[in-house]
Amino acid sequence: MTPTANPALEALKDIQAPEAISNLPIAAGYWFVMFVVLGAIVAAAFKLKQHRKHNAAKREVISQLQALPIPSDASADFSIQINSLIKRAAMSYLSREQVAGLQGDAWHLWMSNQVKNPDTRLKALLDRRYQREALSTDEAMELKDLALTWLQQALPIKEQKPNSNQQEAKC
Repeated sequence: MTPTANPALEALKDIQAPEAISNLPIAAGYWFVMFVVLGAIVAAAFKLKQHRKHNAAKREVISQLQALPIPSDASADFSIQINSLIKRAAMSYLSREQVAGLQGDAWHLWMSNQVKNPDTRLKALLDRRYQREALSTDEAMELKDLALTWLQQALPIKEQKPNSNQQEAKC
């Protein structure tokens, strides 16, 4: 025996699910947000690349300074090497004319102006390159540490525009 079907139920059709809603095309607001985020990522990558390129000389001179061995014997050559490293680092950021000719007190004054808290001991140890007696091992280690501190604080050197008094003095 078959169950008698309700004639009202026989007239009903099966339930049909609606069509799946497509995610495309994306609304214009989402496109705008994606372009802004993409532009920000590209700009940040460009700035990071510029920053790394600008600081490449600083990284290089610091690695050269750290690789420089402390002499076991008294050597005046060590302070000459440190001074030349500092001068080459400065010439990486400024023109040769601004830095190469600086010697003695003018060089030390320029170096002092590049950092907030200049250390007078650095000047005294760098001046030992002109004296007969060379640096001791402790002084050489101190000079290396002071030079490293100066390089980390002073580099990258910002281009300084000469003021009107310096321009008048040149004339």
